Amino acid sequence: MLEWFVSLGIPESKLISLCIFDYLQNNEYQRPMFERSINVAGNLDVQKSNYIAQLNSIKGIEVHLYGPNFDSSMMKATSVHYHGSFPSSKIPSELNRGFGLVWDGESISECSGASGNYLKYNNPHKLSLYLSSGLPVVIWNGAAEADFVRENNVGVCVDSLYELEQVFNDIDEVRYEEMVKNVETIRENLISGYYANRALTEAETIIAREKS
Repeated sequence: MLEWFVSLGIPESKLISLCIFDYLQNNEYQRPMFERSINVAGNLDVQKSNYIAQLNSIKGIEVHLYGPNFDSSMMKATSVHYHGSFPSSKIPSELNRGFGLVWDGESISECSGASGNYLKYNNPHKLSLYLSSGLPVVIWNGAAEADFVRENNVGVCVDSLYELEQVFNDIDEVRYEEMVKNVETIRENLISGYYANRALTEAETIIAREKS
């Protein structure tokens, strides 16, 4: 997003990258369980995000869904588990296994369509939700936040969700625990408002420098 603003002629010196949205919460933390599964929390309307309707076609992967507008026909797949809808203040306590999925668009083979392509620019709140809950994530390689996930070793980046069966087969409990430990460091920052405070401090420093 910062690069996009620069391309429009906004001076980079006037821009501050938040890096990731904070997710303030005080839920009791429970270390997640190792499981080769993905979690999707949010609006489950398959008309808005058609990829959700295709999740049952990923082989060898359990799918946990949380949120409103669930299509009950998806329950025909034994790999799909619907857990209900929870307010944003409560959902972190429900996410306690596997990986959080940061994906959007029309397909599980890539993040396509308007909402899928938006991941190239935006800072998805779901990423903050999953990490603040203690979950490592699965994110699209083309997403703006994929670099954050890679650099902090808090999940895996894929081009297609069809890759997950092989990717998860290569992850054992030791590797999962390593990612969880890294997530816990980021989690402490997210729930305390670290990233917003850092950005504000940087902005104040720039303003003070310009005034001096």
